[in-house]
Amino acid sequence: MRRGGSVSGAVSLVMIFCVLCLVVFSTLTYVTADRERQLAELGAERAAAYYAADAEATRIVAALARGEEPDAEVTQEINWEDDSVLYSFRVPAGGEQELSVRMRLNLDGTYDILSWSTAYAGDWETNDSIDIWDGDF
Repeated sequence: MRRGGSVSGAVSLVMIFCVLCLVVFSTLTYVTADRERQLAELGAERAAAYYAADAEATRIVAALARGEEPDAEVTQEINWEDDSVLYSFRVPAGGEQELSVRMRLNLDGTYDILSWSTAYAGDWETNDSIDIWDGDF
């Protein structure tokens, strides 16, 4: 005796498994693509904020080199060794970043950039939640 329908049941099970795999993989692909889009947008926002801060810092450096008073908070120090003036200032660069600039203005009107770097400007919070074993049982 032959039984009919055993092959079609196995084919149906394989077909259902394939459809489920395709649904899972397509969902994972969609979620990954959405996260990558969000990451790319964040990167673009941070880059735009950095370049805006860079342009502002360049404007401040140019104003200081011309002998003008910029509309930013600038710290001034006099270097008595070579009679130059040291300036330092910070410009917000988006998020919790800031652009920190330090420059030297020489007597002959030239200037040297001593540092031009980004730094973390957020507040640090200590995490004391770890319980360390004190030796007692």
